[in-house]
Amino acid sequence: MAGSSALNMSMFGNSALDNNIYVCEINRSKFQRSSGIFFGENPLKFTLPVIVLQTSLVGLLTTILQLLLIPHGVTNFSPRLLAGLIMGPSILGEIDLVRKYLFPPRTYYINDTIAFFGSMMYMFVIGIKIDLSSVLKSLRRGKRAWAIGTCSLIIPLTLSTTSAILLRLTLSSSEEKLYSTIVPTAVLISTTSFHVTSTHLADLKLLNSDVGRIGVSSSIVGGTLSAILVTILFSLRQSRLRHDNSFRMMMVSLIVLMIFIAYVLRPIMIWMIRQTPKGKPVKESYIVSVFFMLLGCAYIGESIGEHFMIGPILLGLAVPDGPPLASALVEKLETMVSSVFLPLYFLYSGSKFKVFLIDAPSFAVVQLVAFISLFGKVIGTMLPSIYCKMPVVDALCLGLILSARGITELLYFQACLHYLVIDGQLYGNIVIALLWMTGLTTPIVRYLYDPSKGYLSLTRRRNIQHASPGVELQLMACIYSEENSPSIINILEMSNSTQESPICFHVLHLIQLTGRATPLFIDHQLGDKTTSDSSVHSTQSQRIINAFRLYEEQNLGTVVVKIFTSISPYDTMHDEICMQAAEKRVSMLIVPFHRQWTSNGVSESALPIRALNRHLLRIAPCSVGILIERGALNRSSAITCMSYYSVGVIFIEGPDDREALVYAMRMAERLNVRVTVVRLVEPRRMKSRILMNRDSDSNLIDKFKGGYTHIKRHDYKEEIVRDSVEVINVVRSLEGCFDLILVGRRHASESSSLFNGLTEWNEYPELGYVGDMLVCSDSTFDGSVLVVQQQKLGALHHVEYLDSSIINTKQEPFTVVEMPHGTKV
Repeated sequence: MAGSSALNMSMFGNSALDNNIYVCEINRSKFQRSSGIFFGENPLKFTLPVIVLQTSLVGLLTTILQLLLIPHGVTNFSPRLLAGLIMGPSILGEIDLVRKYLFPPRTYYINDTIAFFGSMMYMFVIGIKIDLSSVLKSLRRGKRAWAIGTCSLIIPLTLSTTSAILLRLTLSSSEEKLYSTIVPTAVLISTTSFHVTSTHLADLKLLNSDVGRIGVSSSIVGGTLSAILVTILFSLRQSRLRHDNSFRMMMVSLIVLMIFIAYVLRPIMIWMIRQTPKGKPVKESYIVSVFFMLLGCAYIGESIGEHFMIGPILLGLAVPDGPPLASALVEKLETMVSSVFLPLYFLYSGSKFKVFLIDAPSFAVVQLVAFISLFGKVIGTMLPSIYCKMPVVDALCLGLILSARGITELLYFQACLHYLVIDGQLYGNIVIALLWMTGLTTPIVRYLYDPSKGYLSLTRRRNIQHASPGVELQLMACIYSEENSPSIINILEMSNSTQESPICFHVLHLIQLTGRATPLFIDHQLGDKTTSDSSVHSTQSQRIINAFRLYEEQNLGTVVVKIFTSISPYDTMHDEICMQAAEKRVSMLIVPFHRQWTSNGVSESALPIRALNRHLLRIAPCSVGILIERGALNRSSAITCMSYYSVGVIFIEGPDDREALVYAMRMAERLNVRVTVVRLVEPRRMKSRILMNRDSDSNLIDKFKGGYTHIKRHDYKEEIVRDSVEVINVVRSLEGCFDLILVGRRHASESSSLFNGLTEWNEYPELGYVGDMLVCSDSTFDGSVLVVQQQKLGALHHVEYLDSSIINTKQEPFTVVEMPHGTKV
């Protein structure tokens, strides 16, 4: 029999410092692995199969809880912690059979090591995502961030510690441990963590919102102050446990470690980036080298008496953010760490939670302190926010977001458990507090805060049809890659910018957020630069800037081009686009289609782009045009030579068709553009038009015929169609006739016989029936298509299911908000 010393009793319960648990087990050379059931061995009696089963079960349970809770506004922290608690000794571990085979004592020591390793990797990844330049900017010029971040730490810290000191007076002598630990608990539960805040904002899809931006910058300030405070407290505790004066040496060693990381390891990583060719992935040897740096920093941090997380977090902060290095590290580590290692860490956290140790007095005291801390956090956030003229609801949501707890606080209290600051009873109470503090606040934020309210509250949707004549036309184009630039420039060229009717063209280069935690919006008019000048994204943005700047120089006085770069997650990118469109009073937003046709075949972009386009069609505060390139528009450059464009308009009826026709009429003013309008009419509608008064469609058609058809290069045709087959024949007959075809996405007569049976064959519902006919798989059309949707008042308050052709025309009231006018040419 072999005896092995386990963890200190304070990790499991309330006991003296020198008491230990001794576990006796049979020492067999084949104890780790099983030969299999066919050799008469039970795999659950061996370590490796049990650990694999534990990992699988906790991962499965976490996924199930996420599916159940996340739709209700609960973020990922709560399902993960709940899964660990359910798998722990308080619930499933109480069953004798489960405890015997699934949670034998020998597996906990191995699992604890894997869990700490996983949490170390996780915090390293989080450190990578933190942009140090944003931190420094917040500290230098973020007065509002300083005010909110400082008050959100000091006020709850003051209230919770004061209440803890007062509550100590009510405790009896039998509660000596709670008496000595309630104040440190109040201090730690009042801290702020940048990682926790940014994670909750990402889970709630609020990173791009106003509250999200303020929350990130405020948590940077509060989190930095909290980290300094906690590091000093833990170092002091270490020194007192050893009964020596090692605090100064620990602080000096920590400073030396920081200097070593900043001036030795970071320059090495910058050298790695410079050695990587632009657009190429980082060498595997560089990734492995950074991984060894991580392990070395963790070892040094543990050796000097600090928490082993200190080194990885500092190294993560030192990694240059963005591609190529940070993006590669996050891509390689995040999935494995989040899906495998992190559930094991929460299993470890649950194994230390024992509900039978909790009694009523300690539970009441800890939960009361937690509630006071939450109340202080909300008040401490709301007061400076309202002083800075933030709406009350937004200030409340910001306070709730900063009050939500996460893995950082859990690590703090587990360190307290290790340093004997708290015992198992207090740890159980704290875990319950962290769980309800997070599970209560994030659903309230999800219910109260709508990031789209900034553009939902506009008095009207802007479009080209109702734009004032002779006034500067505001257009915006989204670009995913530099391949989109030539066609967008050609569209701008065709839009007929003149001295009498100039165009202000806003170009928004969209980049998916990778390798960092905070979104970034760059205004290139202000001379902003990306945080990583060597990255491929910076190079692409510069090429796009150069192309549009050259076009602007060749059209001085008629076109002003304003270029921006937005780096954000695809899930929330639509909020950024819509807010920019609302602020700049844009009349039409032009976005590329998610598929691109090339001479070598079809290349399809990532599916998130298609989802983004659908979001924009649903909620954009202006007209939306989806541009599908099939090779015609980019055959010649509008920058270098005069090109002639043949534009067709397929007109049926409805606001979208009118918007497309009005845009085409603006193009028709240009000498190098020929416009042909093809109207599809049902026979019964032709008779009704003769007998009844003229409608909006007919008035616009008459305006085109009277103003443009007398010019030889423009033409108007009417095609009588009786059913969907004839519609298809007419549309297919136009293939090869035009460089660009403009069509409306929706039509007022979609319930008529003209579109019967087309729903089943609609490959791209976001393009409508006619647009889908031109770009579907069996189409031979080799030009480009601009599918136009006119956003109307009230259209933003219903969720439009893009796979359906039903139009919701319900009007709902709006709050009147005037947006600032953009700069005139």
